[in-house]
Amino acid sequence: MIKPLSNGITLIFRGFEVAKKPNIRPYMIVPLIVNILLFSVAGYFAVDLINDALSGLDDTVDLWSWLDWLEPVINTIASTLKWVLLIAAILLILFIAGSVFTMITHMLVSPFIGVLAEKVEKDLHETSYPSHTVMQIAGRTIKREFTKLKYWITRALGLFVVTIILSFIPVVQMISPVLWYLFGAWILALQYIDVPADNNGKSFEEVLGLMQKNRAQVMGFGGATLLLTSIPIINLVIIPIAVAGGVIFWVEKMSDNR
Repeated sequence: MIKPLSNGITLIFRGFEVAKKPNIRPYMIVPLIVNILLFSVAGYFAVDLINDALSGLDDTVDLWSWLDWLEPVINTIASTLKWVLLIAAILLILFIAGSVFTMITHMLVSPFIGVLAEKVEKDLHETSYPSHTVMQIAGRTIKREFTKLKYWITRALGLFVVTIILSFIPVVQMISPVLWYLFGAWILALQYIDVPADNNGKSFEEVLGLMQKNRAQVMGFGGATLLLTSIPIINLVIIPIAVAGGVIFWVEKMSDNR
């Protein structure tokens, strides 16, 4: 269990080593530009939202006169709590924005990601399919992206219902964020492993079957990717790196099955 999980995490580092090769770097440009634009817009609205929230906070209290001596202590505690909540809010926004916008970027630039995955796979081994243009991949991937979107939405709605139910159960409700994190890790791993599978003509169901057979490694890969999407600067370049990691996973698993 531990070794497959660790192997999944290292796919990110191995993907970085492949993605930075001179013959691969040019195919990272489009995903990188789109990601920067989306995160710039998201960052602007996030900062504006946080400023509005802070302006509405008042960390001073006015007690009865005979409790004036307590006011400095309470004000200090309130001020500290305000900053703790601010930091927590920023981390939450970064986490949500990172994962959601990474998925949006993936859908917008899926044809270019397909080309990138193709170049990475050809760098790793000799492929059994001819090279494709962006337009050829675009026509093929649109339906595939909607299939993945349907898969994601139906399960997200189910998890949302579970979250509502758990919210009424003290203590147990605390596992909801963990469930969402695990779900996000699985979905992100699916996004990147599916790209080389689609290039090789494999069905969506075959991809899910492969992932289920290697669940621990897949969760390690997806979990590490999801975590990195919440880190500023790194989240701008995570897509091409994760694509390379997904290709490495695909090539190795397909070699094992031969």
